[in-house]
Amino acid sequence: MAGKGKLVYFCSMTNKELKILQRYFPAAAVPMVAEAYSVSDFQLKFKKPRTTKLGDFRRPRSNLGYPCITLNGDLNPYQMVVTFVHEYAHYRVYKDYPGRRPKSHGEEWKQTFARLLLPYLRSDIFPDDVLQALRQHLHHIKASSTTDHNLARVMKRYNATPSGEKPLILEDLPEGAIFQLADGMRFKKGPKRRTRYQCECLDNGRTYSVSGMAEVK
Repeated sequence: MAGKGKLVYFCSMTNKELKILQRYFPAAAVPMVAEAYSVSDFQLKFKKPRTTKLGDFRRPRSNLGYPCITLNGDLNPYQMVVTFVHEYAHYRVYKDYPGRRPKSHGEEWKQTFARLLLPYLRSDIFPDDVLQALRQHLHHIKASSTTDHNLARVMKRYNATPSGEKPLILEDLPEGAIFQLADGMRFKKGPKRRTRYQCECLDNGRTYSVSGMAEVK
């Protein structure tokens, strides 16, 4: 396991590792995450924020390598649990179906993800609104929690901005509002098309399709 620095390997859970988990996960979830890690052969690594994904599972590159789960280190504790279980389900499918290549988010993964997440659905791990959204999510499991807009909306309530305020998402703005994305590009919010908004970029005049869940300024 590793923190935000270099990767460090352990054959069993140590106090140092537990402290790392306590930094990222709700306290009541740490024993379950620790158990999953201790009885498995994957590496666990916390990465710098990535805009394209919250985490991933990587198969070993050779017969001598180890599977690896990576998680973005900036996730709020509740998103961290869901993302860990998401990637751990990929690991379990990899181990439980040797020699096969099931679809990445096919039935094998969906059933495994639901089974692994259920023990975490407790009030001492998740707030009531997140619990309700997760229970609904399990009825219609999608490839990513971010594509379940109800769950994504609830999760974002617990993201902390540098100022300590709750993040503002594009969905909350009125049509015609001017906003800025994390990369600095400025836009004017346009009409909604399903789950995305057609927005005019004020920097180059082009129209972009922007997710309603995008965090904006």
